[in-house]
Amino acid sequence: MTFAVALAVLSYSFLISASGVVDPEIASTIYASFALALTIIFGPIFLALRFATAGSRTYWSSGSATQQVGRIALLIATVLVIQLCVGWFFDLQGRLDETASVVGLAAWIAIPTAFLASGFVTWPVRLQSGPPLRLMTVGLAAFGLASFVSYLKFANAPQDYQLPVIGQLCVQLAALIAGAAAEEVVFRILLLTALLSLTRSRFNAVFLSGVFFGLTHAPLALMQPVVRTDWSMLEYAAQSYLPHFLMQTLFGLVLGVIWLRTGSIGLIVGTHIIINVGPSLLSGF
Repeated sequence: MTFAVALAVLSYSFLISASGVVDPEIASTIYASFALALTIIFGPIFLALRFATAGSRTYWSSGSATQQVGRIALLIATVLVIQLCVGWFFDLQGRLDETASVVGLAAWIAIPTAFLASGFVTWPVRLQSGPPLRLMTVGLAAFGLASFVSYLKFANAPQDYQLPVIGQLCVQLAALIAGAAAEEVVFRILLLTALLSLTRSRFNAVFLSGVFFGLTHAPLALMQPVVRTDWSMLEYAAQSYLPHFLMQTLFGLVLGVIWLRTGSIGLIVGTHIIINVGPSLLSGF
């Protein structure tokens, strides 16, 4: 619960520190309003997560959990460093915007593959399969929720928006599947499973893996000010990114609960793909 409170406090501090948010004449009212709003938002989420992570059934297990968590952390750090370094190289050529997503996708596929192939990070052991009825009910709920979220994202498309041509759609779909599968391997199959074996706390394992999932999306949003060492721009970008970070973390929590409750690789990858369909169509990858 300490980590959950820390996340709420961090969100609160970022909100009130944003330029122009707090008017000195009504500062106390604004502080109280933000605190109440965050309590209303975060409180039910944390209670729901506590309920959703209850139980003791385990589908996967990591062998040497302490060693595994450290190595997975190194894997994630390696990906982020490579993203920043390659991003800096392309920024010098004025091509950062058009290459950032491709660089991120390549890094999240190649580095985990190398760590697993070398045996430095090991694949967890399946202990048992999920009951068919649970797989079906959780799958229907997850796909339904993911479809709704994806539709809401796509519903904000401009009126003159046109779908990409078939060839481009196929490329986007392939990238979508590869990216979703790579992220699920790292954050649910590897990290969440290792955290569960290490902490022996279902809540902490899901929560920490969800927060890491949100944080590791930040380099794409913060890459430009970092590679240009523009710290004022970085502060603005970080404050602007906060809502996206919270949403990514929430998605990570949902996907973590699905993995915890079913142990199904297909369900978490499928749900992730559906969630990303709407944003991917709008961004054009």
